[in-house]
Amino acid sequence: MINERYREDRERRRLGSLTVYAGPTHSGKTKKLEAEAERAMRQGRRMQRLTAVADANELLNQLDPLTELVTVDDAQHYDDRLLDVLNDLATLHRVDVVAAGWELDYAGRAAGPMPELLCAADFASKLDDGVCAQPGCRNPASRTQRFHAINGTPERFLPVCRRHHTAEARALTFQEIWFDEPSGSLDLISGCMFSGKTQELIRRLDQARYAGSTIQAFKPALDDRYAIEAVASHREIRFPAIAVPDAGALRDQLRDETRVVGIDEAQFFGPDIVSLAEELASRGRHVIIAGLDLDFLARPFGPMPLLAAHADRLTKLQASCQYADCGSRQATRTQRLVDGVPAPVDAPLVVIGGAATYQARCRHHHRIGLAPRSEPEAVTVAEESAEL
Repeated sequence: MINERYREDRERRRLGSLTVYAGPTHSGKTKKLEAEAERAMRQGRRMQRLTAVADANELLNQLDPLTELVTVDDAQHYDDRLLDVLNDLATLHRVDVVAAGWELDYAGRAAGPMPELLCAADFASKLDDGVCAQPGCRNPASRTQRFHAINGTPERFLPVCRRHHTAEARALTFQEIWFDEPSGSLDLISGCMFSGKTQELIRRLDQARYAGSTIQAFKPALDDRYAIEAVASHREIRFPAIAVPDAGALRDQLRDETRVVGIDEAQFFGPDIVSLAEELASRGRHVIIAGLDLDFLARPFGPMPLLAAHADRLTKLQASCQYADCGSRQATRTQRLVDGVPAPVDAPLVVIGGAATYQARCRHHHRIGLAPRSEPEAVTVAEESAEL
């Protein structure tokens, strides 16, 4: 373990970060890890690959005190404790951590801790470099398809796009003339507050509007900070939108001719928003979603981890840290303030507010306030006599 001398020296010299690469098989995740390791060697930094262990907490026992970069491959095989371990490595031990793995298994289900890691990462990238295995298909491959072992051929896993993926294993040959409808997609824009998520959502919706697409934008009804019938950024950039209370109401408001669906503040919707977004994308619609990936306690927020796992494209935005004298442009946390001090851990999860209530912070300057101590109840003289 890192002793105090190394800890103090590292605090003076550098900050730590967490980078996550996700994607289907053959998308180049391991190559990204190797590239990070080679870059560290050229810079003269100590690099260490942490090997797979049964307990994620055991990774800390493998750590060399001089290590400045840690890589973890096949992160999907770990349990949920991996999130806390890698956050501790980046925040407390101040090392750069790079993890890679499948965010979805071959059946299209969230894989291990990868969805939460995509939310907690300072830098996250979903790779779709793999070409869809369907002959003639040019869609980005964002899913992993399992193929049966037949006639002595081994079981295989190949990258495919969402419309050529099935949850069940298939034969080694593809069917001809699959799906006549156009291919849909699910894009997710995530980040902390003041990172420009809504502004980026509006930019993409404007692009689709200029291209002649039929668009509908939606927002949660409880977000009424800047406009009731529009998606609005902190800089007052707006796009007409429909306020809905839940995913069911959103589905009811959708028109048949709509080809592009925009959804802002997705963290306020329930888990049904994930299945709805998947359904719309699989039926040929282009779904663009923006949301806060972490709550004020730096925990994955609502349906955002699953949305990050199922998205075909993930854009993770950062802000500039607003902590005094920090100046880091790696703000990935949302700091809630109550009377100028960090909100306590038992504060309400959802508090609608703007710059007066929230700040963008880097992982090293994000703070959680202490819960107020409950004062002992006064015991009357009569009660003391009764006890005696």
